[in-house]
Amino acid sequence: MAQRFRSLLDLCRRRGFLYQSAEIYGGLRGAYDYGPLGVELKKNILNSWWRRNVYYRDDVVGIDTSIITPHPVLKASGHVDEFTDLLVDCTLTKERFRPDKAPELTLDKNGNIPLMAPNKEVAQLWQKTIQEQIAPGIKLTVQGKTVLLHVQSSTLCKPLENSGNIVFEMIDASATPLTISYNGYVEPNTNSPFLTPSRPFNLMFKTFLDPIDPIDRVIQTTQEHINDTQTAIRKAVDDVLKPSTVYLRPETAQGVFVNFEQVVRTMKTKPPFGIAQVGKSFRNEIRLEHGIFRTPEFEQLELEYFVKPWESMHYFKYWREERFKWWLEHSCHPENFRQRDHEANEMAHYATGCTDVEYLFPWGWGEVEGVAHRGNYDLNQHIKNSGAKFEIEDENPSVSEAVKASGEYNSALVPSSSTRYVPHVVESSCGLNRAMLAYLCDAFHQIEDESGKQPPRSVLKLHPRLAPIKCAVMPLTGKPEFLPLTQKVAKSLRRNGWYSVVESQKLKIGKRYYRHDEIGTPWCVTIDYQSLEDQSVTIRERDTGNQHRLHWKEVQKFIGDQLMEDEVDIE
Repeated sequence: MAQRFRSLLDLCRRRGFLYQSAEIYGGLRGAYDYGPLGVELKKNILNSWWRRNVYYRDDVVGIDTSIITPHPVLKASGHVDEFTDLLVDCTLTKERFRPDKAPELTLDKNGNIPLMAPNKEVAQLWQKTIQEQIAPGIKLTVQGKTVLLHVQSSTLCKPLENSGNIVFEMIDASATPLTISYNGYVEPNTNSPFLTPSRPFNLMFKTFLDPIDPIDRVIQTTQEHINDTQTAIRKAVDDVLKPSTVYLRPETAQGVFVNFEQVVRTMKTKPPFGIAQVGKSFRNEIRLEHGIFRTPEFEQLELEYFVKPWESMHYFKYWREERFKWWLEHSCHPENFRQRDHEANEMAHYATGCTDVEYLFPWGWGEVEGVAHRGNYDLNQHIKNSGAKFEIEDENPSVSEAVKASGEYNSALVPSSSTRYVPHVVESSCGLNRAMLAYLCDAFHQIEDESGKQPPRSVLKLHPRLAPIKCAVMPLTGKPEFLPLTQKVAKSLRRNGWYSVVESQKLKIGKRYYRHDEIGTPWCVTIDYQSLEDQSVTIRERDTGNQHRLHWKEVQKFIGDQLMEDEVDIE
């Protein structure tokens, strides 16, 4: 599976889906640029999401809010105080990681701890570091690129349970054995138990909207409090910087919430209704992994759906089902998608219920979307901190017929007379980068050569609506007489909003077909000598290899019909 994923990433780099950001300067860890095919794939996923959640409905509107977010907004939402991960450092490897994602300690058959170094030189360096700095006097041996720590005894525990201990053998048998604490996890890549205590780590990118360099303020304030404690100095620095402190938003949702009253007023709407937003978010992730799966900069597709408090159970279930349908609609392998309900200890600070859509990536199940019941936490927090008027007046509170028929409502919360209420929110939050990666993995196929003489060829069986290039138009040869009709066909397709290209490389038609199979192009149109006589062309289908002969003016209708074929009706 790992080799297959590497082959997919190689294809993405080689054919223009993904580039390492600033690669000519050595690259930036965790940052990627999207090439010509990557940007089309992202746009097509985004357009499908927007079409489904906005254009196909009469109860959802769109919004686009600022990325730069003032401190009071994220203080009110809880992100300043609560949006943290625990952070642990390995004193041996200097790696930083989240303990909740880290593996448990592995022992060898003799009960000792093997540390896996990348090579022999690093193993020897670790031996010196352990013996001289981290754990002087303990017994260890080096076997190639493995450092073996000799354990006298251990009381191992699982994460989130009480701490255990590891007692090491000493080179000097008469010396007091060295004991270190064990909290149920080790550094993920090396099995190292030499860790710092965990500490909270805020995930937001902080910056300053101020013409004066904040570093000057930090220096000045530090000098003024030079005799104070470190805690007092830090508080003084935070206080002087607070008026100019802003953040790169960690989610698009808060921009929706702070604009709630304005949307209600300008669009003359009342619950149930939704506000959709697509945009960049930023999180100072501790661990960046699996290409674009976890990156500090990413795009979110978010829908905040506002409902009457007594109907929120119905709409939470409704959106769980609705969003899962969308994922399956575009998949090759529906069995590799699933829904998973969060346990109580996994819930975000604002959520009363949450269900993830997960995809079975080569490294295991990973979240691609979350549907959360946020209650009225966010709106209440902004009411409390800003005095905003977010209540909805309902002169005749009732339960809608659709909700009543489902039986999924709380009758005890239905008011008996005119009332004002703060709506509850059901949120759908999808990572566009992760959606792209999931659909690439889902579509990636390696087809064996029947003769066994050639390596497997790669095919991306992307859903036609997601495919970056909808159609490749191929003149049989590069002779000038083929050019006018070739350009006519390509132009007619592009004017339908379908990204289409002319593939005129000096390769045999079969090899040109295979080049487009590799990047997921669902149709190829060939202009040949017969085309010059009767204006007919051959259109080939990627997944079946079937070919059809038709007039070039019918190509648009053929492709249009195919794109609409599996469209799911929205009730």
